[in-house]
Amino acid sequence: MAGSQMRAPVLITSFIILMVSLTGAKGSSMKQSSHCRAVCTDGGKNDCITLNQDKVDLKTAKDNCQAFKGELLEFQSKTDKSLFDILSRGLFGNYWIGLHLPAGACSNLSAPLRGYKWVSGEKGSSFIPSWDKSAELCSPHCVSLTGDQKWTEQLCSDIIDGFLCKTKLEDACRGQEVSHPTVFQSSKDCSSGPCEHDCKKVQGGYTCSCFHQYIPDSKNPKMCKLHCAQQRCPAINDMGYYLCPDGFLKVESEEGNFCEDVDECDMRPDINCNCKNTYGSFECSCREGFVLKDQVKCIKFKDSEDLVSTTLAVVAFVKPPTQNNTLKASSAPAARFLWLWIVAAVAVIASVFTIWFYVVKRRRQRESSNQQSSVNVPVGNIEC
Repeated sequence: MAGSQMRAPVLITSFIILMVSLTGAKGSSMKQSSHCRAVCTDGGKNDCITLNQDKVDLKTAKDNCQAFKGELLEFQSKTDKSLFDILSRGLFGNYWIGLHLPAGACSNLSAPLRGYKWVSGEKGSSFIPSWDKSAELCSPHCVSLTGDQKWTEQLCSDIIDGFLCKTKLEDACRGQEVSHPTVFQSSKDCSSGPCEHDCKKVQGGYTCSCFHQYIPDSKNPKMCKLHCAQQRCPAINDMGYYLCPDGFLKVESEEGNFCEDVDECDMRPDINCNCKNTYGSFECSCREGFVLKDQVKCIKFKDSEDLVSTTLAVVAFVKPPTQNNTLKASSAPAARFLWLWIVAAVAVIASVFTIWFYVVKRRRQRESSNQQSSVNVPVGNIEC
């Protein structure tokens, strides 16, 4: 019995450690660094190609592009090729594009695209491929592209250096860490005044930057907006008018005029939203059974038809109104199904305790029965 008593706690402890490690691995796998750079046309269309440096497989790359209203890059026009020519300078590694072998098909070395098809179903290409290797391969294979413009055939499940998306300017690198200034492809120089603040001529076009206490507008990097990365910042004096970033209140004191962060979570935007205040904004994630709608509202999943079925918050942005001190929001990732893991762990632990208690009880009853039987054994008559 002592052996059983020792084994049960050890088993339970081991199970708890296993569940914690599984939960931790699940949560950490959802956190990916997201470094993005973009090259865009300078004109009415504002088409962009973004380089995203997340190490993912092709399916994840495709989903990530679509999450930001884009698609994996497909070379369908001369613009696609010219934008990539600018983006590829100084580029190292392999990056997914939207080219794959159809299911059950094998490559054809004599065909221009070797029998590969664009993910969107479009045909043709503005790019004359320079293949890295010459070998017949069969599905599932996809194509990546290098900075020196080599096309490489690899398994679609491979984890490579990143992926290339085609999107619009207002969605390019939205909600991601921008690793390089956005390059605008243009034959004009900075003399035309394309940037709100500073302009720098680069090969193939120009880039824009902002003055101190300003950052590029995520929807239009040519424009700048006020920014404060702490609880309190000095207000900007614009010809006698003191201005503050969105999500901040102007406070007058003897020391001068300051901007102080507003805690939007105190206003309770949605009781079903797990709210976390940030400087100038807040982060919202929906609890189990709810999904994000209209960027700041959580609704029951069964009431939604065209929303993603996930308990994780989707990155959302609210266009700041022209007036100051108005809310805007984004959402942050939460651990997927964390509560399901916890409930499952508690249920299994309870089951282990129940079984252990039952086994110990039966063993005690058996030992007690054996002792009683030995005492009641009949003794024969002794003859003298």
